[in-house]
Parts: sequence; structure tokens; C-alpha cells
Amino acid sequence: MITYNTPLTLYSLDIAGLSLELGSGGSISMPEALKNGRANYILFEELVRKLTGLKKAKGSDHVDASGRTYEQKSFVDEVLDPAGDIFRTSSSSTFGANNKGPEVKRLLERDDYVAALKLCKETGYNKNDFYIYTNTGQYEVSVPFRYLIVPTSSVLSLISQTDPRLISRSEILSLATAHVEIVLP
Repeated sequence: MITYNTPLTLYSLDIAGLSLELGSGGSISMPEALKNGRANYILFEELVRKLTGLKKAKGSDHVDASGRTYEQKSFVDEVLDPAGDIFRTSSSSTFGANNKGPEVKRLLERDDYVAALKLCKETGYNKNDFYIYTNTGQYEVSVPFRYLIVPTSSVLSLISQTDPRLISRSEILSLATAHVEIVLP
């Protein structure tokens, strides 16, 4: 089986839809499951594992045969939201009311970026060897599914200098050194 897992290669795959195959031989189309973040999160993680040969991990989303860990993050594709360049890349525990979210917010309000970055590293960045960025935020089948594997060191070099939880979609995509269209039977 061919695996599509070379870092800094932007992979794309045309997706026609999502259907639930029934025991009776019929099927039910489920387009909202691809668009809704709650539903598509697990679906696209599984798709990435099938395409890359990675395995499900504990603590991170994926792990390779060498034990390197991969965290998967989504952004809204530029075709669907040309202006939406900045998106969340740190651990979900650093946002909102989640675990460390209030603490990171307080640190940033006090202009203590260094302490906020340290907390973001402790809760996620230091736990992952790679990040896999997918264009699956608010996904629509009119846009090919795309993903890019980025070493964490590159992610850290691109995170926002005002909020270490955020990163630029255009800067991440500019790291791609090749583009491969995946065609499956």
C-alpha cells in the first residue's frame, strides 16, 4: 500500500460525499457529518490514518512505527473563507474555560507571552513531533480534502508572536515544497 506521509508535501484528495451503507444494500447520504466539526473530527482523523499509515495514539492523535507523535488540527479552507487566515493550533486545553484556558488568557492580558508560550508548550507543543493540518474546518465537498504534515519545530517558528495558541493558515501552507493529488481506486 502506498502511504502519503512525507512532511511538507501538500496532499489533496477529491471527496464526493459521505454515505452510510445499509445492510439492505441501500445508502443514506450524510453531507452535514462532513461539515460539522463534532462529526468530522473523528472521520478525518481516520482518513488521515488510512492515507498515511499512522496509527491511533494515546495523548496525541497519531503515532508512527518509530513512536513519533502527530497532532491533527483543522482550518477553514481559503476557498471557503479567504479572510480567515488565523486559526487555533495549540492544545484545546489552552482555550476558553478548558483546563489551562483561563490561565493562558490571564497571562496574555498581562502581556506575559513567554509564560503563555511555556504553558502551551507544556500542554501540547512539547508532546508532539509533528502537526498535521487539514482543511476540514466547516468542510464542504466542493473543495478537495487537503493535508500537510509539519515538524513541530516549524510550527513553533510560525506561531503568533502575540498569542502562542494561534497560527497563520497562509504561512503553514507556504511551507509546502510539493503537491500530490491522491487518486484512489
